[in-house]
Parts: sequence; structure tokens; C-alpha cells
Amino acid sequence: MTNYLRVSVGIILMLVLTGCNTTQKVNFANVQHHYAVAKTGYIQGDLHAAEGYLLKVVKAQPNHQESWCLLGHIYYRLNIYQAASNAYQTCLSLRPEQSAIWHNLAAVRLRQATELLIKGMPYLQSINVDKKFSNNYQLLLEELARLHGVAGLNLETRVEN
Repeated sequence: MTNYLRVSVGIILMLVLTGCNTTQKVNFANVQHHYAVAKTGYIQGDLHAAEGYLLKVVKAQPNHQESWCLLGHIYYRLNIYQAASNAYQTCLSLRPEQSAIWHNLAAVRLRQATELLIKGMPYLQSINVDKKFSNNYQLLLEELARLHGVAGLNLETRVEN
């Protein structure tokens, strides 16, 4: 009876360990399925679910260029600009001839610059800030807003010479 018990436990352990091992492997069909689900989620606006599926894809296949591009789009829409920039750069490192991705990376950088200038605006009232510098700062912010398509941005804080 002891041998029977040992063999049974051994078989059960082998099945459990084999089952765990096979669930860890990701094959091409799973990657394609995960990417398709992610793309559908993105189109339907479920950005967090799409992100989760894409992270599984790039973990299994780090050179899956389409997933990196789509991750960039997701992070851009979620206003996570550093992650968007990283994803777009990875996408471009895998296939640099994508002019749309270069455009998107530039848009991310414009957003980052705009946010930096907005965060710095309260410090323009400092006693040590030159009026010409303050005006140039605000002109730059207005020009970035124009590039973003924000019409009629009025920063009534421009200093008169």
C-alpha cells in the first residue's frame, strides 16, 4: 500500500508540475489572440484591458512591434507621456521607417513640453524673472497650445515692456 501511495503522489505531482509548465509557455497563436483582443479593446475604448493584453504579448515576444506601437497610443491617450515615449521609441527601434510613429513621438514630446511650461507658470511672478523672459515663456506656451489645436488660449499674464 505504501508503494501505491508513493506512485499516486508522484503521478499527481508530475501532472501538476507539467500542467504549470505548459500554462507558462506562450505560442504564436496565443500572442496573435492577445494582440487581437488588445486591439479590439483599444478600438472600443477599454484602454486598461488592452494594455494588460499587450503587456503579455511584449513579455512573450519583446520584438512584437505592433504591440509597442499600440501601447504608445494607449499611454498617450491615458496621458502617461513617459511610458508613451518609451513605447514609441521601442516601436521605432524595431521598424524606424514608420513616419506616423515619429509624428506621434513628437506629439508626446510637445505635450511634455507644454505640461512643463504650465507647471512653471506660477514662478513667472517671481521678483527675479526678467520681463522679456516672461513674455517669451508665455509666447512659447501659446505657440505650443496652437500646435495642440487649442484655439484662443489667452494667458492674460503677459508683462508689458
